[in-house]
Amino acid sequence: MGRIHRYGQAHDPVVILNLVASKTREGNASAVREVNRIKEEQRELGQRRDDTILAIQREPELIVPGSIKFIAHALVVPSKTEEDKRRQDQEVEAIAMRMAQAYEETIGAKVNDVHTPPLSRAVGLGDAPGFDLLSIRKDGSKIGIEVKGRVEAGAIEMTENEWAKVCNLRKNYWLYVVYDCGTVHPRLLRIQDPFAKLLAKAKGGVIINESSIIEVAEK
Repeated sequence: MGRIHRYGQAHDPVVILNLVASKTREGNASAVREVNRIKEEQRELGQRRDDTILAIQREPELIVPGSIKFIAHALVVPSKTEEDKRRQDQEVEAIAMRMAQAYEETIGAKVNDVHTPPLSRAVGLGDAPGFDLLSIRKDGSKIGIEVKGRVEAGAIEMTENEWAKVCNLRKNYWLYVVYDCGTVHPRLLRIQDPFAKLLAKAKGGVIINESSIIEVAEK
């Protein structure tokens, strides 16, 4: 387009074409050739645009399956290293804690995380309160919530200290079990007064079967 610049500094094709057309009307032979060249270029651009759009529209029709060739086979199994297991347990615990806390907040409770000694002491409890969350409900009542998470489902274990608090606090103690933490749809099951509702068997602490949890839980 360098030759056109002699008709002015404007780079707009329409402006340039008008300038050249003006020269053409004055009988300038080079201007006539320039007008014809510009018009031809515009036609070519229009055709290229139409061809490109047509090619894009036809692309899905041109896709056909080819032959399948296996390059490699891989078997993916869960890691059994202690480090990976510890990391997975932490992730599952974090998911379960977030879900339990979110539920309490939706019913208007003020929730305090007390699952470590420093956090527990910060709200006036001892180093081992026997539960993970201290929830203060809208009516002023305080409840302790022990949170257990599982990648899928299964039995859960409560420590001796946790079960002692279950026996002491009774209706002010809730067990929140979150199953399927390894999926996009974790399930929260809530049990008030686990001592009265759950059949547990001793194993250092106590083991509570999945079937017992599902049977009495408030979903």
